[in-house]
Amino acid sequence: MKPHLLLLALLISQLSFGQSKAMKNLANKYPDATAFVMYHSSFTMLNQSDDPEIAALAATIEKIKVLTFNSFSSSEKTSLISDLETNDFELLMSIKHKGADVIGYINEDEGEIEGYFLLVKVEEKTLAIDVLGSPNPKQIGKIIDTVTNH
Repeated sequence: MKPHLLLLALLISQLSFGQSKAMKNLANKYPDATAFVMYHSSFTMLNQSDDPEIAALAATIEKIKVLTFNSFSSSEKTSLISDLETNDFELLMSIKHKGADVIGYINEDEGEIEGYFLLVKVEEKTLAIDVLGSPNPKQIGKIIDTVTNH
């Protein structure tokens, strides 16, 4: 294999590393879904007003991957929830937040938060948000605001 192809293959494999199996399954099932990834540095750049809450949030996040769907049926939601629960995620919350319906799952290992998975329905769109990191559950609203407003 040529060196530049090997480097490209390594980079691609690193982009998917750390992502939950549920998100990998969604990305494979819906390759046309709009996707974007935010890293720790992305939150730092978004913090133009030097908001201490966003700075504290950025310090706890390694990566967030978001998939956006124009339509997401209740059967697809049921399948996703089953996939999350099969992969050791536990229901954390089910709320309405600023016009969004949010279902949040948490992944912990021996009491340490490893990540969250959020399913957010806003108007006609559904967002699947996979958070790798350990933000405090109180900071989840800030993640939703940041992702849905930027």
